[in-house]
Amino acid sequence: MDDDAILRLFESRDEAAIAATQAKYDKLCTEVARRILHDPQDTEECVSDVMLLTWNAIPPAHPRSFPAFLTVLTRNAALSAYRHLHRVKRGGGEIPLVLDELEDVIPAHDDTESLLDRRLLRETLETFLDEQDAEARQLFVLRYITMMPVKEIAARSGMTESKVKVTLYRTRKKLHRCLKKEGFL
Repeated sequence: MDDDAILRLFESRDEAAIAATQAKYDKLCTEVARRILHDPQDTEECVSDVMLLTWNAIPPAHPRSFPAFLTVLTRNAALSAYRHLHRVKRGGGEIPLVLDELEDVIPAHDDTESLLDRRLLRETLETFLDEQDAEARQLFVLRYITMMPVKEIAARSGMTESKVKVTLYRTRKKLHRCLKKEGFL
């Protein structure tokens, strides 16, 4: 079933939408959650939560890219679960490292006023990524959305780890300039 048909099922509140989403995207969601949680049971629970989150989000949301929408929902749900599971000790791993890399680039505000800013920030990020070349965009998404380790990105893309790191660094710097220009920093 294609994504438009699945989205129509969600919009018509047909529960078959969940089964169709699981059939088509369970592997993607599981992979994203597994990279963050590293536990099969927690991963399975997170993916199940994502199906409920998707049901509650569509409508009113109508994602431009359904796989990207699911990836972001999964990533956010997995990070939330990770924070909950590691409240006392965050441990050493990829998640703290990835979050540290982006800490200086993306502003984090928790006040009520920032809700509108988050929507504008999301739109700015989408536009920024659309403007990047395919290689930089792919590396950025693999690292900061799916939380893939640099070593794995390098192996997957046929690049050296050094080239991946440099490309990610340059993309983060461009993003920083973009966010500064748009008034987010």
